[in-house]
Amino acid sequence: MPDPKTAEITNWLVKANQDLQAAERLLIGAHPLTDIASFHSQQSAEKAIKAYLTLHETVFPKTHSLVALISLCLQISEEFEQLRVAAITLTPYAVASRYPGDSPNLTIEDAQQALALAQSVWQFILARIPAAIAELFKAH
Repeated sequence: MPDPKTAEITNWLVKANQDLQAAERLLIGAHPLTDIASFHSQQSAEKAIKAYLTLHETVFPKTHSLVALISLCLQISEEFEQLRVAAITLTPYAVASRYPGDSPNLTIEDAQQALALAQSVWQFILARIPAAIAELFKAH
């Protein structure tokens, strides 16, 4: 049975992985759901980053701002500067893509870019957490 901290990190990553898989599936087929896929891409990145912050026992606010979360990560490792563009690009999808009138319909290219950014955040985080936890997600 894992210790509580490992369990919490794993739980964040399970949710991040589910969001990533949802985004991927929503873009398959003749009628991709671009707005919702972009939302799930943002959510995946957010939850993966929160897993990393949990690993480092860093308290984080209830926020969807990936920019704010990356700022906290930068206090741990300067490597997170690499994720700044992803954070800036994905953050608006947390809310704007969910409500009518908040944003124009996203193109398939927008949604594919969001997914690619979320996948890069996912891989970046997996490379920086304990191997025993990361191994649980290597199949994805």
